[in-house]
Amino acid sequence: MERNLLKRFIRTAIISSPIIALYGVTPFYIFNKVQPSYILFAGLIITINVFIFWTINISIIRYARTAKNWKWYIYSYAFVGTFHIIIVAFRKMLKPPDFIAQGELAFGRDILMVYPFISLLAINTIILIICNSILATQKNKDAEIEIQELKVSNLEAQKQVLLQQLQPHFLFNTLSVLKSLIKAEPEEAENYSIKLSNFLRYSLEVHNCDLVSVEQELKFTKDYIDLQKTRFESSVIFNVNIPHEIYNMQMPAYALQTLVENAIKHNSFTERRPLMIGINYIEKDTILVCNNKLPARAVDTTGTGLKNLNQRYRIITHKEIEITDTKDEFSVKVYLLNNQHI
Repeated sequence: MERNLLKRFIRTAIISSPIIALYGVTPFYIFNKVQPSYILFAGLIITINVFIFWTINISIIRYARTAKNWKWYIYSYAFVGTFHIIIVAFRKMLKPPDFIAQGELAFGRDILMVYPFISLLAINTIILIICNSILATQKNKDAEIEIQELKVSNLEAQKQVLLQQLQPHFLFNTLSVLKSLIKAEPEEAENYSIKLSNFLRYSLEVHNCDLVSVEQELKFTKDYIDLQKTRFESSVIFNVNIPHEIYNMQMPAYALQTLVENAIKHNSFTERRPLMIGINYIEKDTILVCNNKLPARAVDTTGTGLKNLNQRYRIITHKEIEITDTKDEFSVKVYLLNNQHI
């Protein structure tokens, strides 16, 4: 049995034992036929009995937890019967104190022999119900922890999917551009290789990070934009408007870059019909990435990148991205997190 679960059982036993005992001696107080000393003695005995029952049931659960519940009940109620038989045997062997003898005269000896057995059965049933409730609660907590672990694993898998989607096609295109620049413009090729290096370094740095600062993600996205500008020149126009005040806020890694890549991938553009992509901060800690629509022909539109991004947002921030798709414009709103919300 887990240490925390055992502590919870023991804490519940200590708290509930005197409460159940108080309930058990209430009839004696109401009828007021015996001395207060008898009520105190009976309350103490019931408290001890309840704690003993708790101890036995905890032991049964601890060492037979893999057994079916009905077996627990058999073991538990078998102990109740055995315990009562032992009490009866001791009762016949020992002479009771005067105040107990007076209680027997007031209530009748048979009643005081049957009543404890019924009380023991009721007490044990209450304990079993509480135990099952604690176990059910613990099971739910374990399930929640397992779900969170699965979410983390799923999140990491989605990051790897994003990287796998990004790298092969992207590297092929960037290396082709770099090759042509080396021959035509060596100085520009050097700058291009530095930007490519920074872009790939960031990919490695955030490999184990779910959240990054807006400044980090924006720098990464700008490096990506610069690489695309070299490739497409004036066919793609970027407009970034993010105030420095929000640079320390957090967002999922690759969020902005994924949206920019999505815009480039799903549009067909030329210098005469340029693709215009805007990254703008708007109210309530949100960033809007938008572009005019110049639909490309024969392009895979499964939306895997957006689906992955939305799923990651749901897991990390408990929110979803907001997509607006009109005839002329496509936009996605993403949310930012303050450090205190992380």
